[in-house]
Amino acid sequence: MGLLSCAEARRLPPPELPEIAALSRPLSYEQEVRPVVEGRCVVCHACYDAPCQLQYNSVAGAQRGASKLSVYDGARLREAAPTRLFVDASDTAAWRAKGFFSVLGGGDAQGAWPWQDSLMVEMLALGRARPFVPGERLPSRVSLDINRELSCPASDDFGDYASRHPFGGMPYATAPLSTRELRVLASWVAQGAQGSDARELPASAHEQLRVWEAFLNGTSKKQRISSRYLYEHWFLAHLYFSDLPRGPFFRLVRSRSAPGQAVQEVATRRPHDDPGPGPFWYRLQPIETSIVHKTHIVYRLDSDRLSRLRALFLESDWEPTRLPGYTPEEAANPFVAFDQIPARSRYQFLLDDAQYFVMTFIRGPVCRGQIAVDVIQDHFFVAFLDPDYDLSIREPDFLAEARPLLDLPAEHGSDLLPGQVWLGYSRKQARYLNLRERYYAAADPEGRGPSLAWVWDGEGSNPNALLTIFRNHDNATVVKGFRGGTPKTAWIIDFPVFERIYYDLVAGFDVFGNVTHQAATRLYMDHLRMQSENNFLAFLPSARREEIRASWYVGATHEVGYLVADRLRSLGHGTQVSFATDDVVVELMGKIESSNAAVAGPPDRLNVCAGEVCADASSGAEASAVEAQLQRIAGSRGAFLAPLPELSLLVVREGSRSGGDLVYSLFHNRGHSNVAYMFREAARLRPSQDSLSVLPGQVGSYPNFIFLLDAAQVPAFVEAVKGLGDSADLTRLADRYGLRRTDARFWETLDWLHAERRLREPTTAGLYDIGRYQDP
Repeated sequence: MGLLSCAEARRLPPPELPEIAALSRPLSYEQEVRPVVEGRCVVCHACYDAPCQLQYNSVAGAQRGASKLSVYDGARLREAAPTRLFVDASDTAAWRAKGFFSVLGGGDAQGAWPWQDSLMVEMLALGRARPFVPGERLPSRVSLDINRELSCPASDDFGDYASRHPFGGMPYATAPLSTRELRVLASWVAQGAQGSDARELPASAHEQLRVWEAFLNGTSKKQRISSRYLYEHWFLAHLYFSDLPRGPFFRLVRSRSAPGQAVQEVATRRPHDDPGPGPFWYRLQPIETSIVHKTHIVYRLDSDRLSRLRALFLESDWEPTRLPGYTPEEAANPFVAFDQIPARSRYQFLLDDAQYFVMTFIRGPVCRGQIAVDVIQDHFFVAFLDPDYDLSIREPDFLAEARPLLDLPAEHGSDLLPGQVWLGYSRKQARYLNLRERYYAAADPEGRGPSLAWVWDGEGSNPNALLTIFRNHDNATVVKGFRGGTPKTAWIIDFPVFERIYYDLVAGFDVFGNVTHQAATRLYMDHLRMQSENNFLAFLPSARREEIRASWYVGATHEVGYLVADRLRSLGHGTQVSFATDDVVVELMGKIESSNAAVAGPPDRLNVCAGEVCADASSGAEASAVEAQLQRIAGSRGAFLAPLPELSLLVVREGSRSGGDLVYSLFHNRGHSNVAYMFREAARLRPSQDSLSVLPGQVGSYPNFIFLLDAAQVPAFVEAVKGLGDSADLTRLADRYGLRRTDARFWETLDWLHAERRLREPTTAGLYDIGRYQDP
């Protein structure tokens, strides 16, 4: 809702606010108000990273209002009270008791200025009173830093706010809204900000709800344990039925009310926390908020899925004798809580939808996942160890012996001491990896090492087998297949790593936790990253592994985790993979992809050419001509890329807005000396190692900039990118081809991108967050 005063800002008299004429007729919330709120307000105000916790993605969020407390506070010494919309309070009065204040006002439409107490309308009027020069850069006093301190004024403080921040009106630091949009929003407030987020469910959804809730609430021990396991892995999912690909979407919750009654959600910090006394049921709760891409992590439900779950969990060979408890020591460690479920069933469940689970690591729990993503490279590949070669699956004694060494920080909540992070968990990781090496040595007495058959092939049909991660500062994107050129590193994830990443970063992570909890989560993830990388290194020639690993950790090879806890333990084993070149990392990535061609997806012809033009770029004459040019920068490396935003969208127009335009996502992958430290990331950037990945279509949740050009301009654009050297060059590039926040075309272009994505991706599309949109 605005920035604190900058050094150069002067205190000015409050600007005279223009009156926004009200509409005399009643408004339809669904047909008139919702489209404006979603397209102009939700794109900055949704999830925990909404400024001042003001969420417009539902009527309930707008009525809840704003708070001066920040969700993201990495320095707090005590955990904060959760403020999850729809979960931690049931009505506006309860939110007022938690410190939230109104932004809507009383809705009294009498007088010359009927919204005097409506902070929302006052902010809109301030934006109208102080517009920016169309298409020009923003004034220097207007900060776009996502970590800027927010003032979060209540209505009584608005005059002081407007004096200090004359350019702090809404929509913040963008082109103005149209007169019609302003009148719709102001009139909605004047008419009492009425509306409903509830939508009637399609007829076909009711029977499917009945079937799934009956399945999840089965009474046998086997079913109860399995349902708890599913709940803890689905609590973030946007569940949907396959015959309704555009929704409705549902959340899986624990409810005090039985199926057929209104849901009464059990509110706990974590999904594995004790639900308290009394019975509860697993229920599918319709999601009534606007769908925003950053939290829209979908999971399909249908008869095939039900059959698969029955086969994995109910028809597999196990007979439970107890139900898992809710003590933190047991519940936070899935290898203890669910030790009775066969490990193969659990691992196969994760593999079946690996993209979903990896997305939850870095998109789901907190909207803004810096705890998860500052521990990873900007671009890397992920594959998985085949269950037949994972000794945690093949050797029950190994997992049983390892179980106490696999505990996670969440068991301590926010009461963890720093020494426990650095010493306790590092010691346990070292002991676990020594145990793992002993079992693998016994299984491979000749020291032959792994073969390509050890990499899960998706059973020949599942494209979740190969994934690519693109990191964009404090968020990341996961796509199927190996995409974007050749990265520096790759991971091979086994079952103990997969399950622990999920329980460290998702099920066990509390965004409202204190600094020690957040630090512990991040430091534990260091172990899991190194273990995944070491699994990949084990496929390389033994003599090359240490050298290659050290090149990934320049400046950090002296760290205890690197030297002791997570040191390479595969040096006594060879590899059954044959190599023909010196660049064994690139060669292994290629071999993994080619040996899994059935699930790898179409070849990435845009990026594999490393700056050279390849033939047969794409089908379609227009796309081929454009992509032939983009191949000249796709996959390229070098310091010239350093000025580029981390994620840009490139819209190539064919001369009309009839749906034939092309869209590409440009990922600027920053090079790092290492990602082993929590702080001073800028000091570890290595621009000479930067790379550019170009992907067809819209990818990501937080675009940093949009380039908008005609097809005939693509060659000149490519040349300009190749000629970048510093921020001044980027400014010139943005002036010529960019869509600045103040551009008169800004909102219509964003609307078109949203419509285009919904057309191409009806199930996974969602609204962008433009809170990280830059002004180069």
